[in-house]
Amino acid sequence: MQRTLRTILSAAVLLPALCFLSSCLPEDNLITYEELRALIDNSAAMKNTTIVDVRSSAEWKAGYIPGAINIEYDTVMNAVGDLIDSGAALTSIVTNKDAPLVIYGTGTDNASLFAARAIQSGYTNVKFYQGGMADWRESRGDYLYITYEGFRAWYDAACPFTDGENYLVDVHPSGLYTDYGHIPGAVNIMSPHFTFLDPGSLKPLTDFISDKQATIVFYCIGST
Repeated sequence: MQRTLRTILSAAVLLPALCFLSSCLPEDNLITYEELRALIDNSAAMKNTTIVDVRSSAEWKAGYIPGAINIEYDTVMNAVGDLIDSGAALTSIVTNKDAPLVIYGTGTDNASLFAARAIQSGYTNVKFYQGGMADWRESRGDYLYITYEGFRAWYDAACPFTDGENYLVDVHPSGLYTDYGHIPGAVNIMSPHFTFLDPGSLKPLTDFISDKQATIVFYCIGST
């Protein structure tokens, strides 16, 4: 009886620890799509927030949630879920452990364990986007940022954009597009009132690209 009781007590102590290490994060540490979208749209809040994409560098370059930096899972965690070099790949970049830290991955990977380890490392304001890229991109259809390397790989594969599934759109005023040059293969779709905040202003785009599942890469002078 005593041995059985000791076993039960040991399990009671061990289960919460195992749950934490296997990334059963409390509800308070989860962030929804709506909450993350609102955070990204809040420029003041984003000044103190770090969003970390833990996917591979190649995946990150091909498209990431706006504002996210890339710290690959394998640079912080080893194969058995232990921190590498005390998590230096994370702590050397995200130095303020009290500032908001949002972590996401593919939606089906071990990104939650990364978040759990961040909490263990002393980060006090960790949020985990459980849906990850799958929820952001497929379920919600929201836009992504893309690096030059990711863009170049897509461009080399898709150009000259004749498959009806890929489009490169230059949103400069037409004068700049014509007089100062543009990326080969890009089309210019711009109006004085073109804005995603007003669906009615998107008519020049929807007239040209009717398939709303198509991949569209936009570019301008900079990040605007």
